[in-house]
Amino acid sequence: MGLQGLNLRIAFTVTCGISYLLYGYDQGFMSGVLIADDWLAQMGYPSTFMQGLITSIYELGCLAGCLCSFLFSERLGRKKPILFGTVLIIIGAVLQTAAFGQPQFIVGRIISGVGTGLNTSIIPIWQAETLPAKTRELFGSFQYLLVCFGASVSYWMNYGLSYAGGQFEWRFAVAAQMIFAILLICMVPLMPESPRWLMAQNYPSEAIDNLVRMHGVADQNDAEVQTEIRLINQAIELESLGNSVGWLDIFKNHNETQNFRRVMLGWWLMAMVMLSGVCSIGYYISYLFETSVGLSHNLSLLLSGFNGLWYMASAVIPPFIIHRVGKRGCLMIGAFGMGVCFLAMALGIRSGSYGASIVVVIAFFLYYTFFAIGYLAVPWLYCAEIMPLHLRSKGNALTTSSNWLWNFATVMMTPSTMSSQGWKGYLIFCVFNFSFIPFIYVFYPETTGRRLEQIDAIFYKTSPIVAGTKWAKRGHFEVDELDTALAEQTKGFDAAEAVHAER
Repeated sequence: MGLQGLNLRIAFTVTCGISYLLYGYDQGFMSGVLIADDWLAQMGYPSTFMQGLITSIYELGCLAGCLCSFLFSERLGRKKPILFGTVLIIIGAVLQTAAFGQPQFIVGRIISGVGTGLNTSIIPIWQAETLPAKTRELFGSFQYLLVCFGASVSYWMNYGLSYAGGQFEWRFAVAAQMIFAILLICMVPLMPESPRWLMAQNYPSEAIDNLVRMHGVADQNDAEVQTEIRLINQAIELESLGNSVGWLDIFKNHNETQNFRRVMLGWWLMAMVMLSGVCSIGYYISYLFETSVGLSHNLSLLLSGFNGLWYMASAVIPPFIIHRVGKRGCLMIGAFGMGVCFLAMALGIRSGSYGASIVVVIAFFLYYTFFAIGYLAVPWLYCAEIMPLHLRSKGNALTTSSNWLWNFATVMMTPSTMSSQGWKGYLIFCVFNFSFIPFIYVFYPETTGRRLEQIDAIFYKTSPIVAGTKWAKRGHFEVDELDTALAEQTKGFDAAEAVHAER
């Protein structure tokens, strides 16, 4: 493919985003399938527990996909696992579309989940390692707009198909995801491989060619390309001197690299995404409008469609504010806003009046605005950024597994919890969201404004408490922080070698 520079960055971002479009589509189409009369009949009128299991079993498949990624993706690069994962998504979609009972539908969801788990654990790394440093956050956050687009497409498709009825209503909704999966298979081979993975695997010429293409410059002597090459080599050297390149080192916390601290920051951040309640609303929004708010079937589907459009419009906000308030600021603002929205939902549903139901619907809409600001793009970008180069795919697989583990738990519990607890069920997510704020303030360093390799300096002999330190503030793409860490580590290594030689 002859694209380079801005055009290549746009095409690359769209390619990465299509995988998240598939994830967003799955969130949306199940909300309509669960209330389709023919699907309920074909599945033997499952109980609320079985509805939760059928929906959430997809997340267990995603968890398995993350574990597969942990085992072999570092050897295969970034593109091959994505292609394999997409093939699994198609196979799973075929099984679900053709299902006439719960077992086949469940198997199809598990297989699709494995594919999605593979893709979502690899794509954030591919994006973070390939995009130029100064445009990484802008383009990286835009790709998550397609999550909202996928959800919006499925919500409106559910609304339109509700007038068709019968088997076509839900089978077409399930099958339509294959269109996006086939498009992804066609585009991935045309995109460049991660230059950082190529460099780590001793393919420097291919890595430099991809950097030149992505920056859109004439040759490798461009100052920005040379800066990235130098920083990549320094990061590789620093990890090698710190003896933190074996896969078991992801669970160790050497003072110079702090790999386990990085994994724990990512793991709990991904847990926050799910405990914020996004999938409990996303998968069941039509169901919740009917059962909690008391709206009609058609009105619930219609409002779900408009909510999807609102979500998509809200997703435009993060690319324009991340560089101003930082990722820490986005996370704390988002958590506060979502907590307030869940509090409004709980109090409105408890009241049960007509006016209160309007407030509840508004709170549903505003919830997605605050989620988009803090938790749509930022966690995925953040987790890929903080991992060391040699262990990035394994580390990101572990952090993404948290997303799917908690996704399964929240989606599984939502129908029964909301049915039995009513308005009190919404308070659970209210408490979770408010509790995120101090946790983020104290422990999460700021990565905005720092090159990918410079983030390693954040974890070089530093305290896990970042509140009040320079690591809580935005960077300005300085290049001296990694230089200092490498010089100090090299000095210590040389001193140790000298002592060993004397003996």
